[in-house]
Amino acid sequence: MATSAIYSGNVRTGRSRKLATPKTGGGYRELFAASPQARIAMIRQGVPAIEAKRLVQALGVEQKVFYQALGLKTATVNRKITQSEQLASDESERLLGVARLIGQVEAIVAESGDPKGFDAPEWLSRWLREPLPALGGTPPMALLDTMEGQAMVAEALARIQSGAYA
Repeated sequence: MATSAIYSGNVRTGRSRKLATPKTGGGYRELFAASPQARIAMIRQGVPAIEAKRLVQALGVEQKVFYQALGLKTATVNRKITQSEQLASDESERLLGVARLIGQVEAIVAESGDPKGFDAPEWLSRWLREPLPALGGTPPMALLDTMEGQAMVAEALARIQSGAYA
């Protein structure tokens, strides 16, 4: 499964640049490690709508299911893709939040295991769909439509790394 970057801004400065990919020095892990100020700048600038489609492909989930989980309207995203538009800031924030979760998984594996051959988007995609006892049996994907929910999902991932109950 191919990985792609999700952001259109430089994670250090928040300035617009050509899309980064893991091969060109950017990617999910860099987004995870970026400063809050840089991510805020990217959110305010808006993420190109095409990045929603790229994230769907990286995760290997059905477009409609993923967009619904993020509270995005499929028709709106597709229209914005066709017109080469940016997502609104609230949409961009939720999309970047999921990309940041992939970066968190990549960082966990790099710190605690062997990242060689590990496909973080594929792993996260499966994990997001499984009911999680630490979330009251709710699949993490059901929480991706709000930033509070995404924070809970990120915390559950952090607990996995520490070996705590997740």
